[in-house]
Amino acid sequence: MRGVAAASGLALVALLALGGGCGGGERAFEAQEFVDAANAAGAGILLGPPLQSAREDVEVFELRFSGSSATGAGPDAEDEHGGGSMAVAGDAATAEAEFERCERAVTLICYRAANVALILEGAGSDEQARIDRAIRELASD
Repeated sequence: MRGVAAASGLALVALLALGGGCGGGERAFEAQEFVDAANAAGAGILLGPPLQSAREDVEVFELRFSGSSATGAGPDAEDEHGGGSMAVAGDAATAEAEFERCERAVTLICYRAANVALILEGAGSDEQARIDRAIRELASD
């Protein structure tokens, strides 16, 4: 399982630059902006409250999965299991450092999209597949 998660996460790091077009710079997301864009692409995540962080250059938020097909809950219902956190950095390099730190943990699934690092735990295959598809769709926009 770890190999699959690591392979997915690494593929998504390379996949998602989300360039801003002619500006040449990588896109930077605000927390809710990223969640809205990912959810429009089917991620099914909920942004929770801010979490304390020792780093001043990174905002960390609780992240939950919204209604999964396993529970039969609707799209606005919150699952009882799974979630993680979302680190929103000032730039892509800082987000990459957060991603690399996450990758060293054996039980976490990690993604990076521009200046956002998703750190997931308890993600089932359905949730991971939704996030994979959503991030790939964001990258193709």
